[in-house]
Amino acid sequence: MAPVNPWRESLGALGSIFMTSDLIRSTSKEIGMPASALYFRGRVGVLGDVTTDAAYDVLGIFPRRVIDLIWERSASVSAADAAAAYLDTCHRWGREHLLDDGAARSAADRLEKVLDEAQLAPMLLAQGWQRAERPDDVPARLAQAAMTVRELRGGLYFAALGLVGLSVHAAMVVDSEAGPDRMRSLGWNDDEIAEARDAHRPSDAGRWRDAENALEGAFIGLLGDVLGADGVTVLAEALLAVKRTTTR
Repeated sequence: MAPVNPWRESLGALGSIFMTSDLIRSTSKEIGMPASALYFRGRVGVLGDVTTDAAYDVLGIFPRRVIDLIWERSASVSAADAAAAYLDTCHRWGREHLLDDGAARSAADRLEKVLDEAQLAPMLLAQGWQRAERPDDVPARLAQAAMTVRELRGGLYFAALGLVGLSVHAAMVVDSEAGPDRMRSLGWNDDEIAEARDAHRPSDAGRWRDAENALEGAFIGLLGDVLGADGVTVLAEALLAVKRTTTR
């Protein structure tokens, strides 16, 4: 089945593929961390030397045990170094995989405009990366802007879940695109998944749908406040037209 909003899936992919790429794993090892650590430490590193409590809160979808282990095994690398390596990997991925053409330029321009002008509620990761220095070339600009707007949308999702009284973990249980298989891929073990499922309430599926609808309205509304309805359409068309040299 085709996605209802394929351009938003394109935005999500542009902003996240580098996070699990071979490039980020090799860079993580180069700076002295386990292969999976840069995704966590670099992404959160924009906030500074935060505690594991804070990291667990802003990342949201991972079990606490995983966050504790990552922080323990990467303690020798500073938050600033991890964040710099993470952003450099994002730029390098963009330069290696995105073509510099009219669609990429249009998408980068409009995503950056959103980041420059949108009035953001407290969404720490989005705000941290919103303030990060930007590169000059279009592929790297697009990769960074897409990553940051993806963080913005993720922050809105967490806020929408809070609005309907649903925890992130409860949402994962009822989300048709998450569920146990997705939770296992994020480091959840069977006992943790069972505990989350045992806490399920009959109202959770309806609350999750309400949160999804709230997210949809909030995200499009935020884009529209900055770009206008026509500008949102132009952004959507540009994102769908962005060309990649490879898929990874």
